[in-house]
Amino acid sequence: MEAVTITEASHLLQISCQRILQLIYAQRVKGAYKTQQGWKIPLYGKTKMPKIIRGQRGRKGTWLVKRSTKPTVIHVNKGLIASNNKRDEKEPVIIVRKGSKTTYCSEVSFHGQCKIVYRPDNESLYAKAKVWIEVEPGTKISMKSETIVIKKEVNEDMNV
Repeated sequence: MEAVTITEASHLLQISCQRILQLIYAQRVKGAYKTQQGWKIPLYGKTKMPKIIRGQRGRKGTWLVKRSTKPTVIHVNKGLIASNNKRDEKEPVIIVRKGSKTTYCSEVSFHGQCKIVYRPDNESLYAKAKVWIEVEPGTKISMKSETIVIKKEVNEDMNV
């Protein structure tokens, strides 16, 4: 049976490593066992996902039950680029869409397979984007988001 580390399981379930540890200590991760290198969590079923046992109280967990089949889509918002050209404060313009979650970033890096797609006739997907990057669901993505402020220098010689 294939087993993964806590970090890999947190990526699969889209929850934090700390939350997985809490679930392990509460004996709610099916088949989890400790080795000299750390915790190992077995993968079950056709989807190869860890099994989390539902708690008796509280609300339902928000972790993934099956792997995502939709690719992560990365594209650039050209409206924001035009808006940034008119302002000193530059907002992030790269959009990362992972399922229903949308994140605006100024820098994105990923390790794994991806493809750049050009569809000039696109009228419905991703806010009518013509070019975007599709990343396979299991690929690790690192995002950096920051607002850039550009200060314009005032020429003091102009006051004559």
